[in-house]
Amino acid sequence: MDARRARWVATSVVTIEVALLSVGLVSDRLLVRAGRADLASFGPDTWVLILGIASAALVGVAITRSQPWHPVGWLFLALSATILVSGPLEAWIEWGSIVHPGSLPATGVVAAVNDATWIPWFVLVALVLLLTPTGTFLSPRWRNLARVVTAAGVVAFVLSLFKTDPFERPFQDVENPWAVPAIQPAAAWIEYGLVLVVAAGLVGAGLSLLLRWRRARGEERRQLLWLALVVVPLPVFVVGAFVAAHAESQAGTVLATGGFVVLVPVAAGLSITRYHLYDVERVLARTTTYVVLSLLLIGTYALVVWFAARGAQRWSTSPAIAATLGALAAAAIAAPAHRAIQDLIDRRFNRRRYEAVRLVGAELADQRAGRDLEALFRRALEDPAVTVAYPGPEPGTWVGGAGLPAPGMAAWHDVERHGRIVARVGFDAGRTDVEVVRAVARLAAAELDNAGLRAELARRLDDVERSRRRLADAQRDERRRIERDLHDGAQQRLLAMAFELRSADLSGDTERMRSALAAGATAAQSAVRELRELANGLHPAALTDGGLPAALDDLARHSPLRLELDVQVGRLDPAVEFTAWLVIGEALVNAQKHSHATRVRVGVATQDLALGIAVCDDGRGGANPDGPGLRGMRDRVEAAGGTLEIVSGAGSGTTIRAELPCVS
Repeated sequence: MDARRARWVATSVVTIEVALLSVGLVSDRLLVRAGRADLASFGPDTWVLILGIASAALVGVAITRSQPWHPVGWLFLALSATILVSGPLEAWIEWGSIVHPGSLPATGVVAAVNDATWIPWFVLVALVLLLTPTGTFLSPRWRNLARVVTAAGVVAFVLSLFKTDPFERPFQDVENPWAVPAIQPAAAWIEYGLVLVVAAGLVGAGLSLLLRWRRARGEERRQLLWLALVVVPLPVFVVGAFVAAHAESQAGTVLATGGFVVLVPVAAGLSITRYHLYDVERVLARTTTYVVLSLLLIGTYALVVWFAARGAQRWSTSPAIAATLGALAAAAIAAPAHRAIQDLIDRRFNRRRYEAVRLVGAELADQRAGRDLEALFRRALEDPAVTVAYPGPEPGTWVGGAGLPAPGMAAWHDVERHGRIVARVGFDAGRTDVEVVRAVARLAAAELDNAGLRAELARRLDDVERSRRRLADAQRDERRRIERDLHDGAQQRLLAMAFELRSADLSGDTERMRSALAAGATAAQSAVRELRELANGLHPAALTDGGLPAALDDLARHSPLRLELDVQVGRLDPAVEFTAWLVIGEALVNAQKHSHATRVRVGVATQDLALGIAVCDDGRGGANPDGPGLRGMRDRVEAAGGTLEIVSGAGSGTTIRAELPCVS
């Protein structure tokens, strides 16, 4: 059957079921108006069956729409229909035999059919369990079990039509026109035995799920875990239904069968549709853990209270003491019992979490330095997409274990220790449960904290290495510039002067010799001036003689910009003074050359064994902090053990703040 036809059939079945349910509601309303509210079907217990009908129908439609070839979807639609049909049948009997006797035909036949409609429920549920989640039987042996259960159910249904026993209340006075006294009581005993076969087949179908789960691997194994919601309470529901039926308790029968019918479609639907496969282990483990823990705590409380109450009677103490002792005992064992039960349950149901925690714990117990936590987490979580990142130098930035920027993460878990985030673990949410990630990360929080410190150290060492390379490159470029200036300036002048003097000397002309000497003196003065300017650029004489205040005053006199100086320092360490002078000089060059500023404020002061420098211009701003000039300035400051901050908004000028360690 193709998907389109399957959708049409499933929708038609559900439409008919809604119509039948409406007929039942209308019939109940009419019974109330006729003064027979005692015959109304929709009591509190009936709503359990209605919930089962709804869950079976909705899951059946969902499966047939997505997987029309899957037999379980059609079995659920059949199950919902067989449960629902009993409502209109009962309404027919009530009107035709009790409210208006003789008004409707074949009430006895309808009563006989209605009395046996519960048998197909168990047959259909058994087939559902045998075919979930793949739609095929586990083996030919289990196919034979399905045939036996189906045959037993059909024969039991047919034999039930011919029984001579009175129908259940309130139809005990309705005669069965198909009753055959000649085959009784043998037929009744055979029917009873066949019903037991159906019940045993239902339990066997549950066992087939356990066997299928033990043989399954990967996704199919997780699919089957949803069916644990059915298999675990299956014996309780089956026994409860038979006990209630034997005791002729309609409410008990409805609750036992209806509750089971509600669970089966939900669990099977989750299994077949692969809904949240990677959450099923966590759901089952958490649910089972808290159920077992609750029972243990309740039992402990009750036991302690019972013994304490007996002691209270003997020693005439207050009963409140018994309750207090029970509460204290339960509270005392709660935490260790939770850990022990969680470990035991995880080993059985949440195997991924158990194995991951066990592997990480074993690795951490080995006191080995330089452990690769990212590789460990990938192995423990069975997720090659796992990445481990640590807080970077700026807020919102993350670095890897080597100190380099970390890649982006689609899903992650932040690991906290002592109230601060020490690491971020990224993973593939499609294959890894965040609860498992949280468990292994919590276990390795201390190691992640240490790894984060190592990553920060690696990042700083990398910054220092790159800064050293940039400083070496800058020094090499500066040396080449000095060589070029000497070659093109003073060296050329001195060579020209020497050539001119030698030429005049060889000519023997006194006037030419006098003129050459005068020109040589002028050239020598120019060369000396160029050499002085070059030396002053490398280390100004004013800085050597008068310190930073004198050097900045000299700089202000020769600068084309209007400088406003606020220098509140005396003599400092020569290395600190030279670094500060270079930073201020580079900032002024940038303000004139790139920012096109007209006015610059320079502030220098010492505080707490640190020299603070601030250079603010009124230029156009927008400076790139990673540009070669500012990057070199930062390298120079960091090489001296200081820090540099650059604020340069577009249109609002540039502010450079540096802080250098010093002893004033």
